[in-house]
Formats: sequence, structure tokens, C-alpha cells
Amino acid sequence: MDCAANALSLFDAWERADYDGVMGHLAPDVKVRDNPRGAVLTDAGEIRGWMESWRTACPDSKAGATVPSASADSAVVEGIYAGTNTGPLGAFPPTGRSVSMPFSIVMRFDDAGLINDYSVYYDQVTLLTQLGHLDLGG
Repeated sequence: MDCAANALSLFDAWERADYDGVMGHLAPDVKVRDNPRGAVLTDAGEIRGWMESWRTACPDSKAGATVPSASADSAVVEGIYAGTNTGPLGAFPPTGRSVSMPFSIVMRFDDAGLINDYSVYYDQVTLLTQLGHLDLGG
């Protein structure tokens, strides 16, 4: 199994807004951890909604995903989530501002090559500051 190729294939589907394709990369028992928010998602509908929410917030967004490290059963993905905020981001209204935020994801794969653990890290302060929802007084 080529974990690096599988990981990049998920992001290719995400950038095309092919959420059926995204979900096809995930094992039925997948756990998605949005670590900055302290959220663990296991329900397929919630996971799909979470994946879609990033494109809803910034419909022109790109992930710029690369795989700096992979093994027989895991891959680390890094990228820059970048786009223009023309849609809601959770409870936050659109601001029309641009965002450019680094992220990292650790993916673990089952024997069938499906992702069964997806753990994402990003800086909420960067995100909310760039979009104008947080003022650090600087």
C-alpha cells in the first residue's frame, strides 16, 4: 500500500469538492480528531460536514498538501490552507478576508488502505486573526 499516494488522493478529491471521493478514503470506524477544537468525530455525516465546512468557509480554498513522511501504515501531511472567506466558518460569519494557515495531519491506514485515524493540527489563532474574528491588539 502506498500511504503517501492514498493521503494525497484524499486531498485531490477535497480540492475538487468531491466529498463522496473524500469519504471513500475513510474506513467505516475512522476517528477524525480536530485537535485545536478538542473534537473527535466518528459519525460519517459529521465527518463529511466537517470536511465540507472548510470549503464552505472559503470556496476557493486550496490545501497545498505534501507528504514529508510516510510508512507502511501511516502518512504525515503538511500544507497551507489558503482561500477567501466568503462563507460561514462554523458560527463565524464570512468576512471577505483571505486566510493562509499551515496545517499538519497524521493519518493511519488499515490493511485495506483506508484511513482509520485522522488527526489534524492547525493554529486557530492564525485562522481567526486573519479572518478578523480575533483582535490581538497589535
